Amino acid sequence: MVSTADKEENKKTVYSVLVVDDDPEVGQFMLSCIHRLGHDVEWSDHPFKAMELLAQKNYDIVVTDIKMPDMDGLTLLKRIKKLNDDIEVVVITGYGSIENALDCINAGALDYLIKPFSVEQIQVALIKTIRHIELKALAKEREHYLEMSYEDPLTGIYNRRFFDEALRLEIIKSSRQQTSFCLFMIDVDHFKRFNDSFGHLMGDEALAKLGAVFRSVCRGYDIITRYGGEEFAIIFPGASGDMVASLCDRLMTEIGNLAKQLPKISATEELTISIGVSCFPKDAASARDLIEKADIALYEAKRTGRNRYRRYGMF
Repeated sequence: MVSTADKEENKKTVYSVLVVDDDPEVGQFMLSCIHRLGHDVEWSDHPFKAMELLAQKNYDIVVTDIKMPDMDGLTLLKRIKKLNDDIEVVVITGYGSIENALDCINAGALDYLIKPFSVEQIQVALIKTIRHIELKALAKEREHYLEMSYEDPLTGIYNRRFFDEALRLEIIKSSRQQTSFCLFMIDVDHFKRFNDSFGHLMGDEALAKLGAVFRSVCRGYDIITRYGGEEFAIIFPGASGDMVASLCDRLMTEIGNLAKQLPKISATEELTISIGVSCFPKDAASARDLIEKADIALYEAKRTGRNRYRRYGMF
């Protein structure tokens, strides 16, 4: 019967290690120590040979001596990092070259071993390096999921969760810097009729294309979000009330061009948008009030015929 511990051991990741040392005794000793941990390991007796191996195969870890013929360990380290910065490097040094080892650490080496070393010291250094690799992978995974949790999967733009946080931070930043910004609340006109006429797949495609249009029109630092359903919200940092008309005209012109690529809702109606605008700090000083004022302006744009924009306080 296989124990739980054995099962866990069988599931562990096998890492690929390259040992670079011109001393055959050291090389063979390292091979033996690392093999005992259950990882794949190869040895190269020359840094140029090591670079050839690195170009041919993906290694997770390189353990290299500092003093070698033709190329020192620091130079090899820099070349390794240039080739693949994800490779972790442990350097081997003598008592007289600790300063060189520290130079290697500053250049990107993760750890160093001091000669003479024991089996346990080699294995501990390798285990520490592997743990570092695993923690980096975990951090990347968490960062990826965090990004995914802020992204609307249909349109590829930010979602409501991100919008709430971004609006809060924009108010803090603008308050400190005494600058302004504008909030656009955007609703797709007659979207339910569009969905009913052409189906949800076509509706989803239209929303995704709307998101793409917003990205193409807006600046790289504008915050474009899908607020919910067929409603979008855009934060324009640094924008003032004087810029509202030109920003709205640009958005509506490009949406008009997109509408020509989509089926008409009726013989005379194409897909259009209505926009409601509020500006910080002129119209409101809190996130809740800014959204409320933009919604009031949006309602006015819808009430007066749709396919238009209104700014709060100017109707």
